[in-house]
Amino acid sequence: MEIVNTFGNFLSRWVWMFSLGFGIVGILGLGDVSVLVPRAVRTYDTVTLRCDYDLEGDLLYSIKWYKGPNEFFRYIPKETPSMMVFSIPGINVDLSKSNANELILRDVQPKISGRYKCEVTSDAPNFYTKMAAGMMYVIDVPHENPILHIQKEVADSAVLVTANCSAPPSFPPMNITWYINGLKVDENGRKVIPLENNSIVKSSSHYEHRQYMTVSYLSKELNENVFQGGVIKVQCVSWLFHLYRSEDVRYIDDDRPKPWPSSVIGVTQTSGGSMNSYYNNILMVMLYFGYFIVR
Repeated sequence: MEIVNTFGNFLSRWVWMFSLGFGIVGILGLGDVSVLVPRAVRTYDTVTLRCDYDLEGDLLYSIKWYKGPNEFFRYIPKETPSMMVFSIPGINVDLSKSNANELILRDVQPKISGRYKCEVTSDAPNFYTKMAAGMMYVIDVPHENPILHIQKEVADSAVLVTANCSAPPSFPPMNITWYINGLKVDENGRKVIPLENNSIVKSSSHYEHRQYMTVSYLSKELNENVFQGGVIKVQCVSWLFHLYRSEDVRYIDDDRPKPWPSSVIGVTQTSGGSMNSYYNNILMVMLYFGYFIVR
């Protein structure tokens, strides 16, 4: 039994030393790190970036926030002052409302769109570090609507509809969705066109940034089953996250050639003998007028 215990102690120490050499022990001292970064916000909004972590019994050494590779905020509770801000153009940190879990950004602008990373480090002696990141877009929400152009070609049994929809300039590029009679249909093509350098839009946030024009194309052959009351409704909806949604609508009439109704061509065979009755009436009229002519 003593030999077994000795071997067990040796094995435990070997595993501990192996784990220490490869940094595995640190996992036990710092749990998962997660961030809550809003996917899309409006220009001039006040934004909260949240970083949650589990120290699993360790003390906190530091919290650091990065935009891309650049650090712009640091929180070290043992230092005075505990919070420091490193200047990045467009990022305005509200220190009075920020803390170890929440970072408050005021008057956000589109040029600070990007990837935000929170880095958490536990205190001595381990100084284990973990991080998590999220993407945020700051959007100048357009006030314009999409523009829908549509053409149709009429055939005997169908109508060929070709259309294009141009969304207003935006960053990032707009999404476009098509509907026919309220049912979503797939587009046939799309172009995302960066505006030329001399067409860069000056936004309401008083600086210049590149925007994009999105154009979507649709081509569908529609049969008589699609027409509702002789009309087809075509919708082009442009949208950007939850911040913008607008549409343009066109109605297409059923202009296909239609057969003459039977009442016009005189074929109203609704029951047996109706055709004979029709010709008998014509014959009686002709005989009636012929009688007076002869007299």
